[in-house]
Amino acid sequence: MTGREVGYSTRAFTFAAGHRYHVDGWSPEENRRVFGALTVAHGHNYTLEVTVRGPIDARTGMVMDLAELKRIVGEAVVSRFDHADLNADLLFAGKVPTTENIAVATWGLLAPKLGTERLWRVRLREDPTLYVDYFGR
Repeated sequence: MTGREVGYSTRAFTFAAGHRYHVDGWSPEENRRVFGALTVAHGHNYTLEVTVRGPIDARTGMVMDLAELKRIVGEAVVSRFDHADLNADLLFAGKVPTTENIAVATWGLLAPKLGTERLWRVRLREDPTLYVDYFGR
């Protein structure tokens, strides 16, 4: 290896959180029409995949120390969202905590710690049939 190879490493994390879909400015009828049963508080066991990219270190063979990635994601995201009511988190003030918005918020929590040149993708799985990929702006 020359040390110039670029690699991508992904680590998965889990957290359980609750939310409901609701827009404060809408009537209960409008919320039910748009969101259906999702207006009722419910929870998910989310799987978060964080992908980092960068040159593969010639000595270690790694893009990034995955223990360090685990620490960063654990402190910035998992500890904040695990067993939380996402509607009460200020990150979602004025926003519906959809899977899309949670992925964007997760990027916002991680980008300052990992750098946008290193953080490649956030994938958030709400369940086995739904996931969202976010690659930043």
